Amino acid sequence: MKKLFVCWLMVLNFSAVYAQNLSFYGFLPALNQTGRISKKLNYNFFASTTYDAFDTRINNVYYPAADLQLYIQPSIIYLYSPNLNFSASYTYQRNNPFRGIFTNEHRLWQQCIFSVPVYKARWTNRLRFEERFIEIKASHKYPLSTRARYQIGLNFPLQGRTLDKHEFYLNTYNEFYASLSGSKNATYSENWSYLGIGNDLGKYGRLELGYMLQTFVRNAQHNYRFLNLVQVMWSTNFNFGKKK
Repeated sequence: MKKLFVCWLMVLNFSAVYAQNLSFYGFLPALNQTGRISKKLNYNFFASTTYDAFDTRINNVYYPAADLQLYIQPSIIYLYSPNLNFSASYTYQRNNPFRGIFTNEHRLWQQCIFSVPVYKARWTNRLRFEERFIEIKASHKYPLSTRARYQIGLNFPLQGRTLDKHEFYLNTYNEFYASLSGSKNATYSENWSYLGIGNDLGKYGRLELGYMLQTFVRNAQHNYRFLNLVQVMWSTNFNFGKKK
């Protein structure tokens, strides 16, 4: 009986700890526009919004369905070689953009992407360093914090050895987030995993649909927030120097 009671207490304790984790479900529409400026320079414009689709009550706390994040990211890309490029950006992020509790973030980042062909796939490694200026609502100050991100991904055609017009492809990646300085709940603070299927639309770009799991350490006790998202992304490419 004593052992049974101890086991029961352990189960209750585990349930209490697990109950501190939050899970939400929604969708993430995104636009990814790339264009050629010169032989060695490209630009990119990426915009997205993250929407929690369902009203939820967890531990008697009400979480309404709402837009969680507006994200706008223009960047300049230097093409060092076919397999290596460098880029930099100013990014604007607004959390809870349409609610009174919104906060702004201004972000600078620098990154390099190294990719190599593997059989008929392309294996991609992306390393990004960020300088973040996140608003403190009470004081209206923007203290500096820094973060490093490493993404490893694989993209490969599902029909034949190369991706041709109107064919399907698979895209998958995992991204690790390390908070280096400033206010943080953990050093290994976030992880994003993604798996999606896309279609080459020819001159209209690519359309991709997939599942993304965003895991975030939300407090000093290392409880988590899980965002389960359906991502829909339209990617287009425009070349200023392309001849008709």
